[in-house]
Amino acid sequence: MKRFNILLTILSLFVLSACQPKQPIVSQSTLRISIEEDPLSLDPRRVRDLPTTTIIHMLYEGLMRNERDGQSTLGMAEEVIVSPDQKTYTFKLRPGTWSNGDPVTAYDFEKTWKSTLVPRFPSPNAYQLYVIQGAKAAKEGKGSIDDVGIKALDNATLVVNLAQPTPYFLNLIATHFFYPVHTTLRELPPDASLPDDQVVSNGPFQVEKWSRRNEFIAKRNPLYWDKDKVKLDRIQIMVLDNPTALQLFNRAELDWTGSPLSTLSIEALESLKKHGMLEVAPAAGVYFFRINTGKPPLHRAKMRQALAYALNRKDLVDAVLRGNQQPACGLIPFSFIEGSPLFQDCNITLAKKLWNEALKEQKIASGKFPKLTIHYAANERAHKIAQVAQQQWKENLGLDVNIQSNEAKAFYDRLKHHDYQLAVGGWFADIHDPIAFLDLFKHKNNGTNNTQWEHSQFIALLDRSYQPEEFRRRKEILKEAEAVIINDMPVIPLFFSSYNYVKNPKFHGFFFSELGYIDFKNARWE
Repeated sequence: MKRFNILLTILSLFVLSACQPKQPIVSQSTLRISIEEDPLSLDPRRVRDLPTTTIIHMLYEGLMRNERDGQSTLGMAEEVIVSPDQKTYTFKLRPGTWSNGDPVTAYDFEKTWKSTLVPRFPSPNAYQLYVIQGAKAAKEGKGSIDDVGIKALDNATLVVNLAQPTPYFLNLIATHFFYPVHTTLRELPPDASLPDDQVVSNGPFQVEKWSRRNEFIAKRNPLYWDKDKVKLDRIQIMVLDNPTALQLFNRAELDWTGSPLSTLSIEALESLKKHGMLEVAPAAGVYFFRINTGKPPLHRAKMRQALAYALNRKDLVDAVLRGNQQPACGLIPFSFIEGSPLFQDCNITLAKKLWNEALKEQKIASGKFPKLTIHYAANERAHKIAQVAQQQWKENLGLDVNIQSNEAKAFYDRLKHHDYQLAVGGWFADIHDPIAFLDLFKHKNNGTNNTQWEHSQFIALLDRSYQPEEFRRRKEILKEAEAVIINDMPVIPLFFSSYNYVKNPKFHGFFFSELGYIDFKNARWE
C-alpha cells in the first residue's frame, strides 16, 4: 500500500510538470530558435518571405536601419544629404568591412541595386527600387541600366536620384531590398548559387554552418562596424515541425518558437495563454477578402458592401482565430495612421438593405442568386476564415457559398488570371508608412492587386501624396484614399494581424518589428 501511494505521488508530480514549462536553461552565448522550413535564400535580392527576412537581417546591413519606433537611423551611412527638391540623396559611408575582410564601398551598393534591375534577374522585390530615376524602365527592358539614378562617386560616396520626391525613402532603404551583396554573389549567373559556407555578409552576424533541413547557425561577425553592440556569440536556428518545437521549448531545449519563423497552432495558443507563457507583438498586416470586380455578380460596389457589413469580425478573431488579432474596418493599422473605423462591423440591418437593393438593380430574383465560391491557399487559418464567412453569409443574408482549398501555386495562379470570385488574402507592410497598404491597389495591372479594380480618384490622391507641397497633409490625403477604396470594397477587410510566440524569459534586447522580422543586433541574456 505504501509503495502504491509513492507511485501515485510520483505520477501526480509528473502530470503537474507536464502542464508547466520547465525553468529554461540559459546559455549566455547562444540563442536557439525554431523555423518551419529552410531559409529560401541567403541573397537579399531574392527574398520575400518573413522567416528568411529575419535571417537576412542578421547577416546584412544597409545604408539605414529601422528603429523600434518605425523610423530609420544611420547604418552603413554615417551622413545623408538631401537636395532642396528632395529628389537627390547623397550618402557618405562609414568605414566598413565584409566578413571576409574586403572593404564595403559605395560601389557595392551601386552594383547590387543595379543588378536587381537587370531584366533577367529573378528578384520579387525589384519594384521597390522603382522610386529611383530610370529603375522601372531598366527592369522592363525599356531603358539602360546606365541611365538609372544610382552612382558611386568614390568608395565612400553614393548619389541616388529619385523619379519624384519620396517622403518615405529613408525608411525604404532600411529594408532588405536595398542591402548590398558581395561581389562573389553579384558575379554569379542568375540561375546559380554560391556554396552556403562561402556567403560573405556585412551585418552583425555571419554564416557559420548550414545543414539543410536540419539547422542554420549564424555566429557573431568580428568585422562588423558596430561589433561592440553585439552580445550573442551565435544564433542556432533549427528546422522543426511546430509541435516538436513547442515540446523542446517546454523541455528548455529551445529558447524561442512561434512568430515570425514558425507558427503556434490555434489549440496551443489557448494553453499558452492559460499558463502566462504567450508573448504577443503587433503586426503591420491586414487580412481581407479579395473580390474579382471584373465579373458579375460582384462587379457592383453595393453588393460588395453588403457582403462586408454582414460579417462579424469580432466573433472571427475572439472565438475562432484566438491569436490576439483586432477586427479591421479599414486597410491601414492604427499604429500607421490615426483615425477611426471606416465602417461598422456586423451591421446586419444595413447589409440586408444593400443586398436587396443590389439584387433588384441586377434583376436577380430572391433565391436565384448564383452560388459564390471562396478560394484560399491551403492552411489552417485561411480555412477557418473561409468557414466563418460561409456560415455568417448564410445566416445573415441567406447566401449559399462554397469554399475551396488550393495548393499555394494553384491559388496564386488563380489570382493572377482572375479565375476566382472571392479569395482569402492578406498584406504585410514592407515599410512603416501608410502607402504600403494602398500602393498595391493603385493600378489594376499591379501584380499585387488581382481584383481588376482601379479608381481615378484613388490614383489622384496617391499621386498628390508625393507632392512636396502636400507633405504636411500627407497622412490626411492617404486617409482619404483609404476611404475611397473602402467605399468601393474591391477588398473586404477582416482583421489586423498579430505575432504570437514564446521565448525564454531571460532573453532581452531584441527588436521585433511590426514589419515581421526580429533584429537581434542588441539582443542579450540577463
